[in-house]
Amino acid sequence: MPVRLLLLLLLLPFLPACNVTRFLDASKGEKYLTKNVIVQEKKKKPKIKNWSSYSGELSKLCRQQPNRKFFGVPRQYFYYSARDTVGRSRISKFIRGFFGETFSEEPVILDSQAVEESALAMKYYLQSRGFFNADVSSILSEKQFSPGKVTVTYLLNPGRRYSIDSISFVSSDTTIQGMLQSISPASFLKSGSAVDVKLYDQEVARITRHLRNNGYAYFYPQYIRPLVATDSSNVTFTVSVRLEVMPPPGRKKHQQFSVGNIYVYPNYDPAQPATSQPDTLVDGLFFSTGGKPFWVKPRTLANSFYFRSGQLFSQEKVDLSERQLSSLGVFQPLVINYDLDTVNQQVLNFYVPLSAAKKWEIGFDFDLNTTERRSIVGNRNLIGLNFSPTLRNRNFMKGAELLVSNLDFGIELALFSGRKNLVNALDFRFQNDLYFPRFVDYLKLWKGLENIGITSERLKETLRQKATTRLSAGFNSLVLLNNYKLRFANTTFGYEIPLSPRHQLLINHFGFDIVIPTIEPNSPFDSLLNNIPSLQNSFSRQFITGFFLRDVNFIYNAAPKLSRSSWYFRSYFDLSGIEEAAVNSVYNSLSGKSERFKFFGVNFSQYAKIELDGRYYLQLAPQQTLVARLNTGVVLPYYQSEDVPYIKQFYVGGPYSIRGWYARELGPGQFVDPITSDARNRPLFYQSGNYKLEFNLEYRFFFLRPLGLFNLYGAFFVDGGNVWTQREDTARPGAHLSWRRSLDENGRVTEDLFLRQMAVATGFGTRWDFTYFILRLDLGTPVRNNFPDPARNQRYLVDFSKWQLRDIRYQLALGYPF
Repeated sequence: MPVRLLLLLLLLPFLPACNVTRFLDASKGEKYLTKNVIVQEKKKKPKIKNWSSYSGELSKLCRQQPNRKFFGVPRQYFYYSARDTVGRSRISKFIRGFFGETFSEEPVILDSQAVEESALAMKYYLQSRGFFNADVSSILSEKQFSPGKVTVTYLLNPGRRYSIDSISFVSSDTTIQGMLQSISPASFLKSGSAVDVKLYDQEVARITRHLRNNGYAYFYPQYIRPLVATDSSNVTFTVSVRLEVMPPPGRKKHQQFSVGNIYVYPNYDPAQPATSQPDTLVDGLFFSTGGKPFWVKPRTLANSFYFRSGQLFSQEKVDLSERQLSSLGVFQPLVINYDLDTVNQQVLNFYVPLSAAKKWEIGFDFDLNTTERRSIVGNRNLIGLNFSPTLRNRNFMKGAELLVSNLDFGIELALFSGRKNLVNALDFRFQNDLYFPRFVDYLKLWKGLENIGITSERLKETLRQKATTRLSAGFNSLVLLNNYKLRFANTTFGYEIPLSPRHQLLINHFGFDIVIPTIEPNSPFDSLLNNIPSLQNSFSRQFITGFFLRDVNFIYNAAPKLSRSSWYFRSYFDLSGIEEAAVNSVYNSLSGKSERFKFFGVNFSQYAKIELDGRYYLQLAPQQTLVARLNTGVVLPYYQSEDVPYIKQFYVGGPYSIRGWYARELGPGQFVDPITSDARNRPLFYQSGNYKLEFNLEYRFFFLRPLGLFNLYGAFFVDGGNVWTQREDTARPGAHLSWRRSLDENGRVTEDLFLRQMAVATGFGTRWDFTYFILRLDLGTPVRNNFPDPARNQRYLVDFSKWQLRDIRYQLALGYPF
């Protein structure tokens, strides 16, 4: 908001002279186009259903789009002002040039010819969507108090929409005719469907895809004629349509092809196009190495092909093979070529040139934010700096395995806090990930599921074609100076499975994390542990395990709809100690004891965690988006564990959550920490819980482009939510999830319905888009607390009569929050 106010103040000198109509040439009849309006005529029926899906497409057909405004100032004014430099001082020229470069747009002068063309384009569009009798007219309106500014209104009279009564598939090629009949039940063009060009395009793509996957390598969409409609009686508004597949020019039928020889050039050099003769045969594939050693094992390459000699040509299998070879990550972009065999004209020979990519790659990442550590977050004025060098080996064991080694160095700086020590925390992480470009069932789990009939053939084929196996190991050391040291070690084995272009499944079968904290005696954090038993229990040594199922992560990105909306969904399930708990339980039952298994003196953690995250994106205008997010989760201990490990509990606040509070500052429940609520004594934020409910609403818009250097976007946001504990916590009263309100003898609320404890914050943020990265600064402030104020009749709303600038939380990060 301060940025906008500043810009508005800078613009004030220009406002009195912002009547842009004085720049029009009256002799030419010039007028500004200020608005396009597309409406359906009120007296004409029926109306178009699902109007929102049409209005966006129709608006794009307008040949002219009006100028935008900046704080009510027409942007064409800055265009004229920047060119008015006669007699101006250098400062005036600079200011006008700056605003002209940043805000100006070339004036849009109304063109009557463009209006007619727009109306005609809209008419053709409606006819292509089944409104054969559609008509579009235009009206120009100029307000009396605003001469020279015209609004164009396009009046739509769509008429009745025609639908399909019957459809016939025709081809003089008898083989194709039979195929068309066999696949007709899956047609997009069905009886009762609208005569819509979009359905026709989908049908053309479906038929083309089917034929190309059944041997017709040279079949293209242009062989399918446009629909021929008959019997338009204007009574039932139905037509009979005819879809015809034509033969190729000069021939009576299309040719089917089979796969001939497959030639692979694993050491192909684009600078030397001449290829050597085949010298190695592996699984029916001819390899031409030119006498050089294989860069990648030939068996790995052969397994990436989904077609073989003698099979019927299938475009789907060729594309799948091309994607699989590319996904190995060891070759430069490639294309599988094919050509007619010189002897047999019904056979296609395939040629696959493979150029090796660089084996080693070094990268560097830098991160800047207000700290978002997964353990304890310290002082409110912390700035996190992260430096991450990465080393990649694209062919680690000559089977196209990808090894990624990452070092992560982090430091937290307590800026503007008045503290003597500038450095607050140090973070070191070493992570190794080894990716196998194939499905590897080392643990034979999937084989066992297959034997008992749980897995399907389709799932097995998906795993074989798309799954990537991942083996990971890492170590992390986190030091919060003068408070504690926290060390992690982890190992996981699992799969990344792109089920479709928009569905992704990540499964870790095997994995363990060992967490070893070391508390600094008599430190502020040591005092916290002594005062809060639940925190002490969760911050102890933990061994987090999964021997058959560690965690599952499912992600879905929906495709944008015609209404310019899309959504995202993620579900995460985390399970620890289930196998050990089962064995421990059986042992205790057989022995009659009640022992708890340990790993070198460390307790096994037994908990189950589920988290759901949904996001909805609605594009209001080309550079205006409304984003809504709902995030919730539950994590509970079971069997012999009384508390969930602290690093697995939920928290809210911070640059990616509720931005009116810092990370782990808020909650749980209606609890208010007497230590961190004191501005003079805020060494730690540590709050977390077993339940989480959070929502976010953000309006994003383009702001300006300063001097053409980068795009500056703005955002208004509203965040809300909280976390709660599973049980009552005597050290943190009101922290647990409650379904009712209770009062003490003084009438104060001791517990309340959890929905009333939802804290709410609002604010404004900027996004500095430098193309390669986005720097984000959000300024949030609470508007509703998570606790009732007994001095204000148990009200949750913030007392704004006492609001100060220090109540603003500054959230700095890279990238969007969600």
